[in-house]
Amino acid sequence: MTETKKLYLDGEYVGEYVATGDLEKEREAAIALLREKGLYQVTTPEQAIFRQALSFATTASYLYQRDLTVVPRNGMSVAPFVVNATFALELYLKTLGLLHNTVLRGHDLLSLFDALPPAAHQALFQNFAKSTWQCGITEMVAFRKEIERLRNSFLEWRCLHERNRASEIRFAEMIFVMEVLDITCRAHDKLVTPQRVTPAGIIAESGL
Repeated sequence: MTETKKLYLDGEYVGEYVATGDLEKEREAAIALLREKGLYQVTTPEQAIFRQALSFATTASYLYQRDLTVVPRNGMSVAPFVVNATFALELYLKTLGLLHNTVLRGHDLLSLFDALPPAAHQALFQNFAKSTWQCGITEMVAFRKEIERLRNSFLEWRCLHERNRASEIRFAEMIFVMEVLDITCRAHDKLVTPQRVTPAGIIAESGL
């Protein structure tokens, strides 16, 4: 009997393909099945980097909700929360750059923010009120100040064992910045597309 694997896309069952044990061949079979069902779409660079930003933001959110909103907080989760959240910020900023036809490079959050075109800054400002994390940031000067505070946090908190202290983290402000970036990216025309995007969106029974 031929062994098969089930393929799901966005949580919905698509069909089955032959399990060969060769991951590359199985990937090709999964894509062929999606094409057959009319579900295959090419992932754009903007969609690819946005999805990666979202994956790290989701992990940060999980850690925050599970370990950092309780009393007493689980201090062991602070560093991984900061590392995931700040990497998400970097990817959101680079996503926003691509959405505005600007390729951003490097890892310094402030430099990335300052390199965004004025239209991107305006779009961010217009979405301040849509955030559920109102923390007192109402002007771009304060928004930029928070990014400046976090500019090197990824490296500092990732390598916390190598230093005596790291930069200050303000949970509400960090989450506000991350949510505004997420909302702004999602609202752009280049990302307002059907969510059936592959191969990044393929989730098979085997974890493909």
